[in-house]
Amino acid sequence: MPLHIQRGLGLIGFGLLLGFVGLIQIANIFGVVDEHARQMAKSRLTGWMSGKDQTPAEVRSDGAFTLGRYIVGIGFMLVGLLAIGGGVVYLIAPPAE
Repeated sequence: MPLHIQRGLGLIGFGLLLGFVGLIQIANIFGVVDEHARQMAKSRLTGWMSGKDQTPAEVRSDGAFTLGRYIVGIGFMLVGLLAIGGGVVYLIAPPAE
């Protein structure tokens, strides 16, 4: 298999992986967001910065936590989409050698 095809397929696979990571963040697949909220509630730094101890439910219902989750998830999905697009372009028009 030519090298440009291998690189294009690898880039498409990497983009799909990044898109899946973004989907996990947005849709809370596998309980990842719940675990992050639990770790943030347990962290001493979070209590020190906010001035109060919080439960994981309070962290999860916070607007900044939700906004950050969506920004990170959409960011991963967009970078994944760009990688997939680059892989497709690389497959269609290989570099001149």
